[in-house]
Amino acid sequence: MSQDTIDLLKVLAATLVTFAASTLVMLYIIYLLAQYGANLPMIGSLPLSAPPEMVPLLAHNQILPTLAAVHVTATGLALLLTAHTIDMALLITAKAVTVVITALLGFVGGHMIYLQLTEGAAIHLTPLTPVFIALLGFLLLSSFLSLPSLRQLGNLRYVVAVGMVVMGPMLLVWL
Repeated sequence: MSQDTIDLLKVLAATLVTFAASTLVMLYIIYLLAQYGANLPMIGSLPLSAPPEMVPLLAHNQILPTLAAVHVTATGLALLLTAHTIDMALLITAKAVTVVITALLGFVGGHMIYLQLTEGAAIHLTPLTPVFIALLGFLLLSSFLSLPSLRQLGNLRYVVAVGMVVMGPMLLVWL
């Protein structure tokens, strides 16, 4: 495992914990303000309510699979070309989306912990399976399946490129 991948995993772990803890603190502050701050002039006029449930939004959202399918196709096309700028753009995009997905999962985790502590709601991760698949896909696209890694295949990269260009639309239909 390369140092870049290890650094990315560290960033993902820190992002997950930070967003889960921040969400938990934010939700408890909203709860406390709603309970005890309703009579205060500035707080009483604010519409304090719990944020909407994020699990259905993430589970039924087609943005992440669509972005993954387009990224696979773009990676295939970029393998046919030789452009360092395109390589870096796709690598940065894959890493950024990986971090954003992790941040969203941290928010959902913090929200689930809040619901567990305040309402005794059960924690169900099965609706998040598509999000975990998207996270794994972008993690692979930012590490083992990144353009710099695939360029080391020599002329075999052209076969991989054609495969990725064909796989992109198939992923869009499958996911």
